[in-house]
Amino acid sequence: MSAISEELRTEQFVMSLRGVVPYVYEQAWQSVLDGTPLPRTALHRGPDGLLRRTLRPEARFRLQIVDWRATRAEVQDTRLAERLAGESAAGLPLDRAPLMCATLIRRSDRDWTFAWRYARELMDRRAGLRILEEAADAYAVLLRGGIPRGAAVAALPGGALPGGAAGAVPPGTALPGGALQGPASPGGPLAGVRTRGPVAR
Repeated sequence: MSAISEELRTEQFVMSLRGVVPYVYEQAWQSVLDGTPLPRTALHRGPDGLLRRTLRPEARFRLQIVDWRATRAEVQDTRLAERLAGESAAGLPLDRAPLMCATLIRRSDRDWTFAWRYARELMDRRAGLRILEEAADAYAVLLRGGIPRGAAVAALPGGALPGGAAGAVPPGTALPGGALQGPASPGGPLAGVRTRGPVAR
C-alpha cells in the first residue's frame, strides 16, 4: 500500500449541543488547535515502517457547518447515522493535513450535533477528550467577550507530539501509536460524550 493511499484508524466523537453560535464555536476550536502542530501534521511511513510527520504550513482546522432543519427529525437521525458510518469507513488519508475533520449540524432552531474525528496515530482518545474540553472552555470565554488562553494542548505530558512542547518536534520524528498521552478530566462537562472508534482500515 502506498503512502498516498494508506488510511489511518480514526477516533470519532459525537456531541449534542444547544443554542450554539456556530462561527464563535469554530473560533474556539481554532484558538485551541492553531497554536499546535496538530492541524498541520501529515504522516508518511518511512523505510523502517515507522510513521513520521511532515508539517504542512498552509493547513488549518476548518469547521464544516450544515443546516438540516428542512429535514424531518427521523430522517435526520438516519442521515446522521449513515454519515458517521460512511466517514468511519472512509478513514483518513495518511498524507493530508489536517488529519481531522469536524462538522456542526443544525438539527432545529436550538439543537445541533457536533461530529469530530481524527487519526488515532495523531493522538489518543484521552487527548481528544482533553481538546474537546479546551474548546468548550474557549467557547465560553469568547461568548463572554474574553480572549481564550490559547493552546493548552501543549500542557499535555510530552507536548502535542513526542519530543517536548507543541511545535518543538523536528520534522521526521517517528510517531508511536497514541502520540498524545494526557488524562481526560473525569466527570467533566464531556463525561457523557459518545465516541465511535477506533475504526481500523
